[in-house]
Amino acid sequence: MKDSLLQGDRGRRGQVLAAATAAIAATALGVSMLSGGTVDRPHRPGGDLAEQLDALRGANDLVRATRADVGRDPALYPTAYGRLEAALHKGHGTPAPVPEVRSTTLADLARTDSLDTPAWQAHYVCLSTTGSKRTDPVTVLERAGLRKRAESEALAYLRAPDEEDDALTSLATRAAFLQTLTCLGRDDEVSRAGLDHLAADTASADQPVPALYAVEALRAVGVRAHATRALRDADELLEADCARLDPIQRAALSLLHGQLTQQTRTCLSPALKDSDTQTRWLVRRALTLGATGSTLALPAPVSSIRPDGLVAKSPIQLGTLTATYNAARALTASAQQQRAPDWLTKRLRRLGSGPGLDPSDRLLLAMTCHRLSLACGPQAEKGAKEAAELRVPARLTAENQRSWYGAMAARAEFGLGCRRTSVERPRGEAGALSPRSLRIVVVLADAGCTTQAERLTEGTDLVAQARQALREGDLPTASDAVQAALASDQSIPQTLWDELPALLERYRDAEFPDLYAAEPGDAASADATRAAYYLLA
Repeated sequence: MKDSLLQGDRGRRGQVLAAATAAIAATALGVSMLSGGTVDRPHRPGGDLAEQLDALRGANDLVRATRADVGRDPALYPTAYGRLEAALHKGHGTPAPVPEVRSTTLADLARTDSLDTPAWQAHYVCLSTTGSKRTDPVTVLERAGLRKRAESEALAYLRAPDEEDDALTSLATRAAFLQTLTCLGRDDEVSRAGLDHLAADTASADQPVPALYAVEALRAVGVRAHATRALRDADELLEADCARLDPIQRAALSLLHGQLTQQTRTCLSPALKDSDTQTRWLVRRALTLGATGSTLALPAPVSSIRPDGLVAKSPIQLGTLTATYNAARALTASAQQQRAPDWLTKRLRRLGSGPGLDPSDRLLLAMTCHRLSLACGPQAEKGAKEAAELRVPARLTAENQRSWYGAMAARAEFGLGCRRTSVERPRGEAGALSPRSLRIVVVLADAGCTTQAERLTEGTDLVAQARQALREGDLPTASDAVQAALASDQSIPQTLWDELPALLERYRDAEFPDLYAAEPGDAASADATRAAYYLLA
């Protein structure tokens, strides 16, 4: 659910898409110039790209964002759910107590977390301090300088949910923020109308996980809610084949239904070793339904709580659909889409044909399969239909930029055409375009909004910006600048095309030279590899 169609800062998550690039750059070897005539593009590189993608293969057979081993440092999300998981230990003997987390330690972690908004940071702080007698979440957030912003964001969302969020995302977010405000003693500021609206949406939700969280958050403030739709076929689903429900949804359904069938026990037990801490926690909760004393012995929790009370991200290196989409774009730019690795195409088809795919992932799956000309089954077909139904906001703002970009990128991928939308260059942005503005220009052009793309680049020497970015060690920005120049019909001299192979040499991975890094000396990444091939295609 966290794969995003809007790229944020370069180091953020590794689960974000770069801007969709102009289609002409991916296919043409000769480019018509503003002054007439053609120039020669570099020879098409990457003869071994398809094979070398094995270096980015994740444990789940999707492409990883980067070759670097990530997830060794502590983070808020695994700390929150890892501590909850550890507190549920039910096994032989007496479990070791969960190490307390100090306020200063947790505050430092929250302050440096760059993956979440203040309200979500506060949510994870509250979960991390559940049951603690020594660590107060309010104190933690005060020390981190997050309390006021977190409370303001949570209250604002509960009063007026983001219209761009789908129903399930809105439900899960409101449930989390209500729980957070309860933790911080501010739940009395949520209106009764807002609570009733949340209860009504809970009844109509068809996914057990957000329905469970909403029921529990509302119960904590004295409101009784029913997960009517999610429980409609509960008896049948809890007896169904394991492939019928994703483990986290099966666990949530069991908890909502208050029943653990033998079939569900069989299906959930392997998920106690899942890479995701939230999944493991909910699965462990479900497996302890009705258990008392020594009636149930479960394996020790996977989460390893550090002496300071924090939990590191999973060392298992997983791929994402975002990185996979970037890899697919690199393959098409190098004319190797027909050589996509078997392990990848099989995984995409499994995701597209099975019932366990999160609805929020359907769009990215559909875009990836479309890019590779793969028939990936009903889930991808639903994603393609959803792409056509996405509403492009009438005006791009800081608040809607994620949904705006997602809708435009989807329209660009499926060739759905330009939708009327107003985009202005940020105030104070003179001369060079920011990386954000470059991505906006390129996705506008790729979606067919060429007039707006050209207007936004007026007065900007994009070729000079691309050269400067390459000199300063920023391959993605250089690539976007060149794509923006092509999109706005700026003249690109033959000398730049001649110099590109040599300029990109220092970005190549030493061991896998057909993969590229965003900065010289960094680990190769899917996004940087996409950027390189869009420059060289």
